[in-house]
Amino acid sequence: MTRVAMFIHGGIVPSWSTESVPALCALTQRLAERFDVTVYTTVGPDGRDESFSAGNARVKFVRARQDDHVLWRVSRTVSAFRSDHRAAPFALVHGFWGLPGGLAAVSAGRRARVPSVVTLLGGEAASIPGIRYGNMRSPSRRALTLWTCRRADALTVLTRSQLEGLRRFDFSREAGVHVIPFGADAALFPRASAPPPAPPYHFLHIGHMNRVKDQATLLRAFRLIRKDIDCRLRVVGEDTLKGSMQEMAGDLGVAGDVTFTGYALHETLRDHFAWSHLLLHTSLHEGQGVVFAEAAASGVPICGTDVGLLADLGPPFATTVPPGDHAGLASAVIALLGERDALERQRAHALAWAREHSAAWTAGRYADVYARLTAPGERA
Repeated sequence: MTRVAMFIHGGIVPSWSTESVPALCALTQRLAERFDVTVYTTVGPDGRDESFSAGNARVKFVRARQDDHVLWRVSRTVSAFRSDHRAAPFALVHGFWGLPGGLAAVSAGRRARVPSVVTLLGGEAASIPGIRYGNMRSPSRRALTLWTCRRADALTVLTRSQLEGLRRFDFSREAGVHVIPFGADAALFPRASAPPPAPPYHFLHIGHMNRVKDQATLLRAFRLIRKDIDCRLRVVGEDTLKGSMQEMAGDLGVAGDVTFTGYALHETLRDHFAWSHLLLHTSLHEGQGVVFAEAAASGVPICGTDVGLLADLGPPFATTVPPGDHAGLASAVIALLGERDALERQRAHALAWAREHSAAWTAGRYADVYARLTAPGERA
């Protein structure tokens, strides 16, 4: 079985932690069914470093922490990889996120003379100075990210919009670049039975409460919608804004119709989708927005900002407006709810996309990339 090293500095965690990235965990486990996978990750904030398994994948902790300098984490990861590679050679190395995982993968691959894959997952192609977000905002991080993307044997991105973001910063590579979005697990997100198509309408928002997700725009849009129709809003996700959105809901006069649930286990999201008429999403940036694929698989129509997968697919997959446009989003929601046929066409189109681009499809695409890179005489 082909040996693959993965560098995933965050998101792959043992059972005693809740700081996981479910789509990334699921992809790793699916690939570990086809390949001999070892995952290298940094020690978590609590300092625990016991090795563990993620499905068939072995997970090993590198002697570095998440808050260490990026080059130190790269150095420690490459060192751990080289030690294991000398004992039992790997055929390929795969880094997730441009920094540090991608940079470590390219460095390790060049030293070991094995092909490298780099997968961009988040803000690698973004620059939003107002909220201090994105690798392209910092000259040093921009240089390291672009060096990594240019030198990986294969570069995978979640969406075309993510790739277009890189192109705005003098990235012109064409060969060896693959667009592979995360699909939803059909077993975990079956099509839900929609609630009755009548007021009160249920709006769902899923995502960490932070400045990138821009829940302030969400609340402003909901206030305008609520003036015209009877509706409720449920916000699901860990609060990193220390209650400021709850305070804002009160200031806007909508607190009685907004529920903040806090963190929810991934496997419970299907219940939230079953409750909702529409998913509302207001991010300033998304690499993809996995929740879009999960909502589509669940049969929940989407209204949101023109980012990530929504920027790629647009109508009729979803109804979109520019980031920050709360008035436009409110108008779009009200119009969509008033056009039942259009709503059903959007639901059906998104569901068809989700069924074609499932989590199994995603793993299959990565397996194809691995196979091409490790075939005799191939490196891209």
